[in-house]
Amino acid sequence: MSKFNFSTWLSSSGGPLIVMDESRAKLWTGIDGQPSDYDLACQVNDYAEKLTVHDSQVMVLGDEPLQTAIATADGLQLIVRWRWAESETDVEAEVEKIDFGSILYIENLVVEWADRKLVVFDAADTFEAGACLTFQIQSPRSEVLTFIYDPTPDTSLLIHVIKPLA
Repeated sequence: MSKFNFSTWLSSSGGPLIVMDESRAKLWTGIDGQPSDYDLACQVNDYAEKLTVHDSQVMVLGDEPLQTAIATADGLQLIVRWRWAESETDVEAEVEKIDFGSILYIENLVVEWADRKLVVFDAADTFEAGACLTFQIQSPRSEVLTFIYDPTPDTSLLIHVIKPLA
């Protein structure tokens, strides 16, 4: 039996994906404007970095525009990014095997969202409710810990763990 529940997988049209408050997402301008919100998101160098845009913090999922899903289990919330693997089934099976007590994190940041309902969508686009992932976090103030998980030569994942902060 699986301990994680996975969302559907979201793909980008080429730009980075962003994570932001659903209540503020309609303010995201995508490629419109000078500089555009998309231009700002494309300046990110890390695997995850935060920007302040439209008076709210936005987390940009940097590096490559990877297929992404949200995985939740008791007390764990993950943003799973598929670097390479044979299938969705393989990715989900490997996530189930992760020993979170032995992970070496390569990045961490603290993000303060305005509310607990977040959306993930392509930074090049404006927000559309049907073209995003939606999830609830446990606390608006969260620590995001990032690691690369290479369980086999055929599977590599970039994972962000969202931990609530008081």
